[in-house]
Amino acid sequence: MINLNKNTEYQIKPLLRLGFRPFFFASGIVAIVSMVLWLLLYQSIITINVVDASIWHAHEMIYAYASATIVGFLLTASRNWTGVQTIYGKPLLALFIVWTAGRFLIFIEADYLIYQAIIDTAFLLIATASIAHPIIKGKNWSNVSIVMKMLLLTVAHIAFYLGVLGLLENGINIGIYSGFYLIISLLLMMSRRLLPFFIERGLDLQVELKNSKFLDLSSLFLFLAFIIAEVFFQSPISNLLAAILFITHAIRMFNWHHTKIWTKSLLWSIYLAYGLLTLGFGLNAAAYFVVLMPNIDIHSFAFGIALMTLSMMSRISLGHTGRNVFAPPKSLNLMFVLLALAFVFRVVIASIFMQYYSFWMLLSQILWISAFVWFVVIYSPMFFKSRVDGQFG
Repeated sequence: MINLNKNTEYQIKPLLRLGFRPFFFASGIVAIVSMVLWLLLYQSIITINVVDASIWHAHEMIYAYASATIVGFLLTASRNWTGVQTIYGKPLLALFIVWTAGRFLIFIEADYLIYQAIIDTAFLLIATASIAHPIIKGKNWSNVSIVMKMLLLTVAHIAFYLGVLGLLENGINIGIYSGFYLIISLLLMMSRRLLPFFIERGLDLQVELKNSKFLDLSSLFLFLAFIIAEVFFQSPISNLLAAILFITHAIRMFNWHHTKIWTKSLLWSIYLAYGLLTLGFGLNAAAYFVVLMPNIDIHSFAFGIALMTLSMMSRISLGHTGRNVFAPPKSLNLMFVLLALAFVFRVVIASIFMQYYSFWMLLSQILWISAFVWFVVIYSPMFFKSRVDGQFG
């Protein structure tokens, strides 16, 4: 049971009462700032010295945006799973400061890179320990796999910096791609647990959506094999595995589909996001047979990550501030549409009209920024104010 001192708990600023508050706010801000900087880097308006601009962009999307979102989610969810209070107040502020201090890679000179590496990798290490504590204390063994994936994500981040420092051959690629696919692995795991439940509750269905233990296990082990083949061997086997994963997740989507999903912003957004992740596997498989735009599968995966995390943050923030998740702000539709359009121009239109690639890229960046500005505008007041039902959290 969660037992807080009623005399002191409400002296804590609302932003520091539960993990989702500072880290979802930070995710929104870094999604905007890092994309603005990427836009400027891509247009050669500014430069970066330590790593290639595209590597910095990938690093921030994985280890700044996505990691902050997942840490915020897990610090919140693990309290629900176990009944054990997760960090709040000064310890949560300290973790947030560590994350913030790690955002200066773009400004760091090579002589100080080791300090940047220590600070930035420390965030995931401390966050993983903070997530593991309630799970272990509450003997919530069914979620230990999440802790293990967070540990692997930490190791991948260390590998990235060892590569940047010249201490690990191919460390940058290992760190980027391992981290990228581990984020997808965590999101697929969360989706399997949450998406059918959200659909059943959101549409007030009287039947349980179809799930398959065979699909669950096969998708888990096939994706593990895919990561190994894709990251460490760059083998055509990964294309074959991607094809099977595409079919597996497409079947799952078919089993979960309901026409009324498209009338609910917090359902169609996360369902579409799952579709973009599924499409990523399909594009990876197709690349073995036909010539596609470079990294088209990566960007389908990336927009799937972005849309899914944006949708989850939107829903969780409503629920954990005491608001009705079944009556979200109507303006959420616009936010999700903006991000979906960013995908359309960056992946679909850019693949068809490649002669205007730079323009589609710019348009996609602007749409991305607009979507997350909208998120920050809508949700910041919720993060900085107490729950509307008077509860702590």
